[in-house]
Amino acid sequence: MTEHKRSIYQCASQWGLPFGLYLSCTAVASIFADYFLPLNILFLLMALALPLPTYYFQRRKFIEDDGFTEYAALWMMGILLYILGMVIASFVAYLILHFCRPDFLYVQAQSVIKAYSQMPEMKDSEMLSILQKMVDDKLMPSIIDMVFSMFWFVSFSGSLISAMTALVAQRPIKKHLKH
Repeated sequence: MTEHKRSIYQCASQWGLPFGLYLSCTAVASIFADYFLPLNILFLLMALALPLPTYYFQRRKFIEDDGFTEYAALWMMGILLYILGMVIASFVAYLILHFCRPDFLYVQAQSVIKAYSQMPEMKDSEMLSILQKMVDDKLMPSIIDMVFSMFWFVSFSGSLISAMTALVAQRPIKKHLKH
């Protein structure tokens, strides 16, 4: 009886949920990092560790296929993981920003304005005056704009990460022989 091997699309759809939860936790840590400072460290660690779950899922698929998964297929699976994961993370981030932190961008902009105003070299900068005008005139991006930007940025970055991890995930499988 021949065993049916799952396609990269089936694997990505199955593993997209746990990956999306990982990305959601990363987004939540970022959103609340100004309230609880250890979340800054958690966000940084989770963001820097993104290649690890990417590699894990690609390697798992490679081993499942007995080492016959092509580089392009592993890369595509990684891209799909990021896109599916970001659909989940974007939804979570939107709900949190909309209901819990609707003034998030304005609070962050005010923090930047305050910090830069105290720096002599930045005090009279054009960037600071533009940012202040954006806050005063309520020209900051909307929550949905920010969430879509986050979606596309992480999806594109994930494509690059997947390209690199797919190379490593293809290392030969060591078979243990019994003597």
